[in-house]
Amino acid sequence: MLFADAHAHANFVSGLGAEKVAEKFSRSGGWFMAFVSLPPWHYGVTPHSFEDYARVISSFIADCHRASSHVRAACFVGFHPAEVDRLVSMGMSIDRVLKLGVRIIEYIGELCKRGEVNGIGEVGRQHYKSMPERFAVAQAIMQKALEVSRDHDCLLHLHLEEAGSVTVDTVDMLVKTIGVRRGNVLFHHATLKIAERAHALGYHSTIPGRPKQLEAAITRLPPVFMPESDYLDDPRRGCSVVCPWDMASWLKKTIAQGLASEEYMARINIDNIVDFYRVEPP
Repeated sequence: MLFADAHAHANFVSGLGAEKVAEKFSRSGGWFMAFVSLPPWHYGVTPHSFEDYARVISSFIADCHRASSHVRAACFVGFHPAEVDRLVSMGMSIDRVLKLGVRIIEYIGELCKRGEVNGIGEVGRQHYKSMPERFAVAQAIMQKALEVSRDHDCLLHLHLEEAGSVTVDTVDMLVKTIGVRRGNVLFHHATLKIAERAHALGYHSTIPGRPKQLEAAITRLPPVFMPESDYLDDPRRGCSVVCPWDMASWLKKTIAQGLASEEYMARINIDNIVDFYRVEPP
C-alpha cells in the first residue's frame, strides 16, 4: 500500500526540514506530501514588512522542492489567521495587517501563476476566540485568496472553525459569489460533519491522522476525504499533531484489523490526491 499526507509542515530552521520528513515518510510507504508554510516566527523571523515575508517564502519553497527527491511534493504558502492576531499583538495596526496580508496573497498568486507553488494555504478564520476586527481581517484575506484562486487557478487550503455544515455553507456562499471552482478548495483539519458536507457540495477535505479521528472517519464515511498529519516538525512538540510515518503505520493496521479495505485506502491515499492535487498517480 502507498500512503499520502495531504497537509503537513516542515521546519527548515529548527526541525528536520522537508527533505528529511519526506525521506522518513517514503520509508513508511509514503508517495505524496503537501507541505504548507508555517508563520515566519516558526523559522526564527519576526516579520515587520512584506520583504521579511518574501524572504521566508523563498526559503520555504526551496525547502519544499527538496522533498521531491523522495516523494511527489506540493507546496503551499499562505497567511494563517493566527498571523493576524500575532501581528496586531506585536503592535502592527489592524489596517496595516490587512494591507500586508492582501499583498502577500497577491504575491503568492503570482508564484502560483509561475508554477513555483501549487496553491495558497493556510488562510481562513480563527478557530479560537478573537477580537471582531481581527476576525474581519482574516475573513477579508480569505476572500482575497478565493479571488486569487479564481484568477490563477490556484489550489486553496482553508483553516476554519469547526461548526459543521455552517462552516461549509458560509464558505460556499463566498465561493459562489466570487466564482471560484469548488474543486480547487480544500477544508483542512475537517471534522466528520464538515467533510461530509464539503463532499456533498463538491469540495475536498482532509481529516487529521490521529488514530481515533481516522478510525471514526474510516468507519463512518465513504472514502471522500484525504488523510493529513498536520505535522509541525517542531522538536519541542514531538509528533504534534501526528508524525506522517506514524499515520502511515496506523493506516496499514486498519487493513489488517479489517476496518478498511485496500480499495478504500487507495481511494483516500491515491485517487483523491490525484484528483485534487493534479499529480500523476504512482
